[in-house]
Amino acid sequence: MERLFLMIFFFTMFLIGTNTFIISPLLPTLRELYHVSTSQAAAWLIGTYALGFALAALVAGPLSDNRNRKHVMAVGMLGFALSTIACAFAPSFTAMLFFRFLAGICSAFIGPQVWAAIPVLFPPARIGKAMGVVMAGLSVSQVIGVPIGSFLSAYHWSFPFLAVGITSLGAFVLIIRKLPDLLPPTSIAGLGTNNARVAIFARYKDLLRLPQASRSFIGYFVFMTGVYAVFSFYGVWLSDQYQQSVTEIGLITLVIGLGNTVGSLLSGWLLERWKRSTILTVGFLGSALLYLVLPYIPGVGFLQVVLFFMYCFGGVLVPVLMGYLQSLSDTSRGTISSLANACMYIGTFIASSFAGSLYSNFGFAGVSTFASFTFLIAYFLFVWRTGKLNVTAQA
Repeated sequence: MERLFLMIFFFTMFLIGTNTFIISPLLPTLRELYHVSTSQAAAWLIGTYALGFALAALVAGPLSDNRNRKHVMAVGMLGFALSTIACAFAPSFTAMLFFRFLAGICSAFIGPQVWAAIPVLFPPARIGKAMGVVMAGLSVSQVIGVPIGSFLSAYHWSFPFLAVGITSLGAFVLIIRKLPDLLPPTSIAGLGTNNARVAIFARYKDLLRLPQASRSFIGYFVFMTGVYAVFSFYGVWLSDQYQQSVTEIGLITLVIGLGNTVGSLLSGWLLERWKRSTILTVGFLGSALLYLVLPYIPGVGFLQVVLFFMYCFGGVLVPVLMGYLQSLSDTSRGTISSLANACMYIGTFIASSFAGSLYSNFGFAGVSTFASFTFLIAYFLFVWRTGKLNVTAQA
């Protein structure tokens, strides 16, 4: 049954990832379609989805800790499917933003349930590998989903949204029929009550009081802000600097996704052999260096090699960080997942807005330098100041 659960979670994250990432290579097309500037297209089309997710996630996590996670995930997937299909028929930029916002809200009720369910459905020895495989679903969405979406958009811009939405209806059926009930614990130890219906803000308050929690979530937020600052504008940059078409950008996205997939699958293997602090040191500092030199790569061929290793490092880092965050508490995993995802999408919203200004004034070099700086801050917060990460076991 564990393989079936992994397949469902992998498929779910694949769809969320495809819908999240598909906008970036489509920006050159959508900015022409809706007659908006590059900064407007990136800031609003990416930022609106991220904002919807971030706002909803702050509530979805604590609420899901009190309910059957299977039902929360199913409702979220149905809404995600319908709002994504609606994007394909958006008659205006405003309508597209509204449907993207709804899709972001619905996503907030899906992803956190996946991360929170893994420690329940898998034994401790296999949690790290399971998280790596599920994280690979996001990566494979770049390898397969986003390039296919780019190719489909060559025929009509709406086809990628239709494909993701209709496929998501199939995922909804799988969740309803194949997942077991994921009921909340009868008591929430350590939160000052035996009633599972703990106030939302009380959950966050108690969670952030845990040792290293506040610093870790700030570090995760800073890291994700840097990652998505670059990812939000790489498609426009490839079009402007290297004159790449949408289809060519899709092929380069395939390389990015392949690197992310390899890194995600390696993360569990590395956790069994290296200290967590060693993995994070190599990942953060290696990423900082690669992002810093990215704008100065002379040719598309060598650029793809650099992008592969950049996102391989990222593929290792995210499941390792998520596994650590999940180990902070075994009674508020939905809250942890939602706060982590909120940090990611708030970072995405800020990145798409702030990086738009950087791109307009300093070019892609300004964006990538900003990202490199955020990785150094994340290294400081997670590794240099946090001795408790010097462990090899995955909680």
